[in-house]
Amino acid sequence: MKYENLAETELLLLVAADDGAAYEVLYHRYWQPLFLFAYKRLKSKEESKDAVQDVFINLWKRRSTLQLTASLRTYLFTAVRYELLKKIAQARKTSGSEEMDLLPLPVEGATSMDLLSEKELQHALSIAVNHLPPKMREIYLLSRQQHKSITEIAQQLCLSEQTVKNQLSKALLRLRMHLKEATVIPLLFPGIIYFLNI
Repeated sequence: MKYENLAETELLLLVAADDGAAYEVLYHRYWQPLFLFAYKRLKSKEESKDAVQDVFINLWKRRSTLQLTASLRTYLFTAVRYELLKKIAQARKTSGSEEMDLLPLPVEGATSMDLLSEKELQHALSIAVNHLPPKMREIYLLSRQQHKSITEIAQQLCLSEQTVKNQLSKALLRLRMHLKEATVIPLLFPGIIYFLNI
């Protein structure tokens, strides 16, 4: 069987059945883009490698129970983003720096039974995104769904990087406010954090 030619869903089914070869294919398929994504934010090769490695270790540990509500690519990027937030939080505690105070910290021990299920929270987030002004929504979706950098978005939309940053910041603020008004606490859900932070 040529695993490299298999679709993502087929590989996941094989991984769930303890197929190590299928797992390796997924690993090699996504390792580099995930590493580059992490490195752009951490600027540390070792820290970035650790973050990606932790995500893949967790993927293997959860192989038989993992249920995805989105694509594996979205799940992996979201999981890496969560690992980055944890590392930033740890660094902040160690250094005593207040530089990252605007970033929320992951909540230990939170489960999908807290307040709302993650699926319901995703739905609330989707509604909030649809209420954003068109250009702001486009910038947000390019950032969060297509994982494009500020520079890439600016080039694609023929805008300055500062304009993109401003629009993205405003979008994130509006989304946070919308979810707070809906009496939900997105920090309880690792999968949601990625969509609400720069």
